[in-house]
Amino acid sequence: MLTKLLGELLVKKGLVTQQQIDEALKESSGSGDMLGKILVSAGQIKEVDLLKVLAEQFNLPFVLRLKEVRISPEAVKAVPAKFVQHYGFIPVSLEGQVLTVAVFNPMDVWLAENIKMNLGFQVSRILTSRHEVESAIHKYYGAVAGTVDKIMEDKASAGTKLTKDESVEDIEKNADEASVIKLVNQIISEAIKVRATDIHVEIYVNKVVLRYRIDGVLREMKMPQDAYYIEPAIVSRIKIMCHLDVVEHRIPQDGRAKVRLLDGQEVDLRVSILQGYFGENVVIRILPSQVLLDLDNIGFQPQDLATITKLIQKPHGIILITGPTGSGKTTTLYTCLSRLNRKEVKIISIEDPVEYAIEGITQIHVNPKVGLTFANALRSVLRHDPDIMMIGEIRDPETADLAIRSSLTGHLVFSTLHTNDSASGVARLMDMGIQPYLLASSVEVIIAQRLVRLLCPQCKGKGCEVCSETGFKGRRPIYEIMVIDGDIRDLIIAHKSAQEIKTKAREKGMRTLMENGMLLVEQGLTSKEEILRVVELE
Repeated sequence: MLTKLLGELLVKKGLVTQQQIDEALKESSGSGDMLGKILVSAGQIKEVDLLKVLAEQFNLPFVLRLKEVRISPEAVKAVPAKFVQHYGFIPVSLEGQVLTVAVFNPMDVWLAENIKMNLGFQVSRILTSRHEVESAIHKYYGAVAGTVDKIMEDKASAGTKLTKDESVEDIEKNADEASVIKLVNQIISEAIKVRATDIHVEIYVNKVVLRYRIDGVLREMKMPQDAYYIEPAIVSRIKIMCHLDVVEHRIPQDGRAKVRLLDGQEVDLRVSILQGYFGENVVIRILPSQVLLDLDNIGFQPQDLATITKLIQKPHGIILITGPTGSGKTTTLYTCLSRLNRKEVKIISIEDPVEYAIEGITQIHVNPKVGLTFANALRSVLRHDPDIMMIGEIRDPETADLAIRSSLTGHLVFSTLHTNDSASGVARLMDMGIQPYLLASSVEVIIAQRLVRLLCPQCKGKGCEVCSETGFKGRRPIYEIMVIDGDIRDLIIAHKSAQEIKTKAREKGMRTLMENGMLLVEQGLTSKEEILRVVELE
């Protein structure tokens, strides 16, 4: 009866034809799918138009965007996460014994009865889309709330006391439980889904904090209070994944793991576990197993791309990239190496750690614990007949000296430094004891780099569902490219200051980080505030 009435309403409003209704009803009788779902899937009606008709049919208020409705914390607190996720609704308000909920399926006649029977509330409904309900559940309960509820429910039914004072054996046992495995998998899968590069699991006096680094900025995710009691099992499960010592809680541990997603994609995880005051904290770096490394698409302005392409073709010399941690230096290095990766060229990289595996490049992971430092590895590499070398980072005078001498003996060397701008890279190497004349005759270019967030193409910075209300989606590098030409070499040999070197480089056409950033602002790709967030005012 309702199906017929829905079809009549849709035809009456001119949203579909009677023929489309008849064909959809025939398909519905065979598949068991609802009429509305078939029509939307076939593209014969928009979901929002269907929902408006359903709201009229069932005499329900219709809400297009739940963010326009105040969702009461009291209502959310009154309904367990597992109940919400199982039945697919979001509590909106609680007045006395009347619970108002947002639903996407008005034909679920058992929902009100189940809420009344399990929670004791009378139910009032409003209608919205499935996406709106699922987004609200994610926002107010978090992706893992239902799993945490299930674990705590199992503990309670087993008579387990809510305490963190568990033995090592209990922790190891809990880490292997299906629910804990599911919980950790959910944390990782959700991070990959929202394009996070890092997962932070932090333990404090009475709670666990889960944060994802998305587009370079940490964002706290919803984590149930009860997760505090199972935090040791979460950490132990992560240790097991990385083949680390589950019993060891006193010293830091580092490990790696590889996970496969439902779509078959493989992702590498680099894990760091550190003992804090209240317990062990975990940081998981997410590294895609395969990355597209294309110099043409990395983000250089056309003029800068031509300069870089010419410089990396040199037979010898040093190409340095500077910037803070997380500024994309390693990715830029890999992209340059990929451009040079040919069968007639021997390329060896020394890294800590190896982040992306690239076929055709011999990659060495340094291990100071066994004496394999950057300097020691570099000495060995020089005996391995390389044409091109990549040193993950120049950290000490010995590595700096070896890198300089390697370039002077006919090798092209790529490496990174931690400095704020290009000119400061010169001062940093001099501070390491490199003689100015050696520096001037070996370094070809110093590139300073930052990553800036791009405005969401959907909302252009206002905040929407696509960008999780942040206004930004994706990142792009900005650069400051200082080519070491004759004039700059003279200043280096004369031991001039970084500021004097920078002034000369700007006179010769170098654009600063700020200037490159403002080019993106002019192109409408990012905001001035975002540039000021990552670049110091000049």
